[in-house]
Amino acid sequence: MSSLIKLRRQPKADEKPKASLRILLISPSYAPSRNTMYFPIGLSYVAAYVRKFGYEVVPLNMNHWDAEERYQQLERVLREERIDVVGITGITIAFNEIERIIQFVRPRSQAQIVLGGGITSCESELVLSTLKPDYMVVSEGELIFLNLLQTMESGGDPGDVRGIWYFKDGKPCSTGEGDGIGNLDDLPQPDLDLFGMEEHLAIQCEQQFSYHESHLVGSKMIPITASRSCPFRCTFCYHAGMGKYRRHSIVATVEHIKACIEKFGVRYFMIYDELFSANKARLIEFCDLVKDLNIRWYCQLRVDQMDQLLLHRMKAAGCHYISYGFESGSDTVLESMQKKITAAQIAKAVKMTREARIGIQANFLFGDIVETEQTLQETLAFQQANELFFVDWSAVIPYPGTQLFDRAIERNQIPDRDLFIRSMGNVSNYLWKHMINLTDLPDARFRELYVELRELNDQNHRKVRTIVEAGEALGPTRSTMTFRCPTCDHVDTDAVIPYPPECTQGGAPNLKSPIGIPGMNVVCPDCMRKHHLVAKAIPHVGQIYAEFQRSLDALKASQKEVVVLPAVDRFYGVVFEDLDLSGLKVAAVLDTREHRIGASFLGQTTIKLDQTSVAQQVGRAAIVLPWVEYDTAVATLLAAGFAREDIVCWNEYFAAAMLGDDAAQERKPGHEPRVGFGAPLPETFSPSKAWARTEPNKALVRSS
Repeated sequence: MSSLIKLRRQPKADEKPKASLRILLISPSYAPSRNTMYFPIGLSYVAAYVRKFGYEVVPLNMNHWDAEERYQQLERVLREERIDVVGITGITIAFNEIERIIQFVRPRSQAQIVLGGGITSCESELVLSTLKPDYMVVSEGELIFLNLLQTMESGGDPGDVRGIWYFKDGKPCSTGEGDGIGNLDDLPQPDLDLFGMEEHLAIQCEQQFSYHESHLVGSKMIPITASRSCPFRCTFCYHAGMGKYRRHSIVATVEHIKACIEKFGVRYFMIYDELFSANKARLIEFCDLVKDLNIRWYCQLRVDQMDQLLLHRMKAAGCHYISYGFESGSDTVLESMQKKITAAQIAKAVKMTREARIGIQANFLFGDIVETEQTLQETLAFQQANELFFVDWSAVIPYPGTQLFDRAIERNQIPDRDLFIRSMGNVSNYLWKHMINLTDLPDARFRELYVELRELNDQNHRKVRTIVEAGEALGPTRSTMTFRCPTCDHVDTDAVIPYPPECTQGGAPNLKSPIGIPGMNVVCPDCMRKHHLVAKAIPHVGQIYAEFQRSLDALKASQKEVVVLPAVDRFYGVVFEDLDLSGLKVAAVLDTREHRIGASFLGQTTIKLDQTSVAQQVGRAAIVLPWVEYDTAVATLLAAGFAREDIVCWNEYFAAAMLGDDAAQERKPGHEPRVGFGAPLPETFSPSKAWARTEPNKALVRSS
C-alpha cells in the first residue's frame, strides 16, 4: 500500500447519485455446510461504500446454504438479475472454491469478474493467471474497487487505476500499489444487513455445540471490526495486504455496537481484529464506554499488555473471552517466530486472566524452523505446568505471503506453487497428507511427533473431565444430563446434549468421520474454563459403545481369527481407553494409508489394504475401527467375499443406531456430509519430503 489518503467526499443521502452498473458481490464459504465460520465484514464495508456512490449491489453470502444449494442460488441470481460486475472475495484457502465460482459464472453471464480479498495480495500473478478473473483488486477494496467501477463505467483505461491486476494484451499486468484509507472512521458503517446478518444469527443457534467448544446457553454473536492489519510481523502470519495498522476510534466502534444492538437486538460481540488494541489506554477507553451497555464481548490481544487491574476492568465491562497468540512455551521458538513475547509473560497472562474469570482461547504451533526435540519438550512442560489442557496443538503452515513460505521456496520444498495453494483448500487434508517439514528434524520423526501431538490434545482434554452426576438417553442423537464443572463445581442440571454436534437442530450425523470418538469441550458459564465431556459418558452414545463391545467380546469368546482395519494412529489413546480390544485373535491388520503400512499394531505388521490382501483374509471376521474411509473398506471386504455378518464396523453401528438399520444399509458412499472444503485435492501433489512409515511413539505422550 503506497500511501494513506483521506477519502473523497461521499455523497449525502439526499443527493441520490445514480450509477449504471449493477454489482453482484459474492462471499464464498469456507465449509461444506451452511455455517457461521466467517461473516463477510470486509465485503460489507465495500458494499456500503460503493452504494454511497449510486451503485446497486446484489449480495450473495454463500455461507447461508449447503454446498450444492449455493450454486443453485448463484444460478438463480445470474438468470433473474441484470448483473454487470461480479465481485468475489476470499483468502488463500478459498482458492479452489473461487475457481469453481468463476468457472460457474463464465458460461452464464457476460459480467466482468473482479476478485478481491487476501487471496490477491500474495502470488498475485499466479492467482490472476490461474483463476482468470478480469480484474483483481489488491489490498483494501473500498477505494480501489470504486475507482475501477468508475473507470469501467466511463470506458477508461484500467491501467490508470492504481492497485489492480488485469490482462493487458493477454498478459498479466499490475498497476502498482493502490492508496489506502487514512482514517477508518471516514468509512460508512458496514452493511451487515445486506449480507444476511439475521440469517447469520439464526444459523448460530444450530451451531451452539461443537467438539472444540460447546456452550449450554446459546448466545447470538455479531462480528465487528475496530482496526485493520497488525503492527507485528510474526513469521507465520500474513496480513493480506492490509498495510499499516490502523484503527477506528473507540467512539466510532461503540456507536457501531449501539447501532447493532438497536437493529438486531443482540448484545454479544466478537471483535474480529487481528489485534484489538496495541495499548492499554485504548482498552480502558473501550471498557469505560461499554460498561453500561450490558454487553459481552470477545477479542484478540497480546499477553504482554495485560495486568490484573485491566483484566478485572475488562471483565466488569463484559469481556467474556480473550484469544491470545501463545504458539510456544519455548523462548527459542518464540524469538524465531518474532513474537516479541516470552514464555514467562504467557504464564503470567494465563494466571491473571483466569483470576479475572475470563475465558482463554489459544493454540500451540509445532514445526517452526528452529523446532527441535528439546524446544518441543520445553513447550510440553510449559503446557503441563500451566494446566493449558485445552490449548491445542496444531502445525505451522507456510501460507503464501509469510516469511515461512519464502523459506520453503528457497529450500525447494514447494516445487509447484499452484498445486501447493490448491492443497491448502482443505487445511485438514494438507496437515495429514501434504504438510511441509520446515524443521531440521528427520521427516519420519516430524510426522511421528505431529501425530502424537494431535493425540495429546485428546489426552489433555481428558485430564479435566466433566463430572457426570446423572443422564438419560432422549433418543438416537441426544441425551439429558446433569453434570458439574471440575474446576469451580458449577452444576448444570438437565442439560440437553446432542451428539454428534451436527445433530443439534435435527441434522444428520456425519458418518464419514471418527464419529463417537471425540468428546465435547464444554465451557463452564461461571468460571469460563472448559471441561471435557467424554463421548462414552453421554448416555445414547454409551449405548452404542456397549453394543459394539458386546460384538467384540463375542469374537473373543469364539476365538475366531479377525482382521482389523485400520492401524489406528489418530485417536489411538481414546480408542484403547474406551474400548477393550485385548483378547482378540488378531491375524492381520490392513490399512490404505501409506504412512501406516509396515507399522506395528495389535501385535501385527500392517499391510496394504487392497483386493489381493483382503481376499487372503476371507473366512475370518473383520473389525473396522473408527475410520473416515469405513465405507470403502466395507465395500472392499464385501466384494472379496466377506459375509455381512462377519463384518463388525464401528461407523455402521452408529449409522444403525442414529439412522435406523434400513437407512444405514441404504446410505451409499458419497451421500454423507462432505468433510473438508472446496474442490478435491489434486492427486498429483506430494510434499517435497515424503512421510516415512512409522509407528506412533507413545513415549512423548507419556512423558508429557
